[in-house]
Amino acid sequence: MLQLAFIDLRQLLDLFIQWDWSTYLADYGQPNCKYLRVNPVTALTLLEKISREMKDTSRKNNMFAQFRKNERDKQKLIDTVAKQLRGLISSHHS
Repeated sequence: MLQLAFIDLRQLLDLFIQWDWSTYLADYGQPNCKYLRVNPVTALTLLEKISREMKDTSRKNNMFAQFRKNERDKQKLIDTVAKQLRGLISSHHS
């Protein structure tokens, strides 16, 4: 019973820990998808918070150029996933 209560959170955590956005976006809306219980609005909200934190941290730690490039690459990926999530949300709310 307790497992059922936390399945939404577990799937959300798995999505972010495994960074499995390609699976989530490809399978969204399918009856047997891996992240069936992950709401795209919730995922987008969390992704935007991570993005803001990364930008704030990047501004504070402007010391190493190599790390900045890695951070920029990660930020581009986050922005791409966020854009796809917004499209998913708007297409399912229309």
